[in-house]
Amino acid sequence: MQTWGQPMATILAVDKDTLQLEVLSHLLRQEGHKVHATAEPEIAFDVLQSQLIDLVVVEPALPRHDAVRVCQQMRQLNPYTPLLVLSERKEEDQIVRTLLAAADDYVVKPFSPRYLLARVTVLLRRSNLNRGGRWQDENLSIGEIALNLQQAQVVVNSQRISLTQREFSLLYALMENAGRVLSRDQLTELAWDHFAGTQKSVDVYIQRLRKKLQPHLDGREYIQALRGFGYKFEIPQPRAAAAAR
Repeated sequence: MQTWGQPMATILAVDKDTLQLEVLSHLLRQEGHKVHATAEPEIAFDVLQSQLIDLVVVEPALPRHDAVRVCQQMRQLNPYTPLLVLSERKEEDQIVRTLLAAADDYVVKPFSPRYLLARVTVLLRRSNLNRGGRWQDENLSIGEIALNLQQAQVVVNSQRISLTQREFSLLYALMENAGRVLSRDQLTELAWDHFAGTQKSVDVYIQRLRKKLQPHLDGREYIQALRGFGYKFEIPQPRAAAAAR
């Protein structure tokens, strides 16, 4: 039974304790969520790079891994995905360090199922509101690029750009999932539904999109390719900031 009108989400659960992981997964599935569960951080990183994940619930004290570093790596893979940390450590310094480094929330073990599910609901609700906040009057705007969904128009730095229907659908799929790595198969499904496109088709259309958008941008690349995984739409750092790193 779902809680407080919360929509079903896809959640990645990571815990070195397989029994706790099983209990956690059961609780989340009872609420109607789809759960990817693993005790291995490497598998978790692969899932984050290949799946659309709405929330990560992680016990970061994993064997052979620094807890905070695990959270930071997850945040780097999907900057906009909420991250809820479960931990037996209740020292204030540890909690503050984890929250400042990467996490959106921190729950100390042991916890009541009701409390944990409430925290999950709050994070998912906040995430949905944040995504919804990008929409204004049927528009989706990120950085220098704006989409008018009703009229299927694209405006880049006040310049209207002409795109084909498939190019527009592909750009919309990337922007609606900004910050997430999308595989070519996922992009084919999200953007073109029943169009019998191939992975090579995605590459071709990405290149077409870049060719049309780039002359109107400030030289930065919004559509980023991640070799072996797919593509991600993200606002790039200004040149000055990138050079200073």
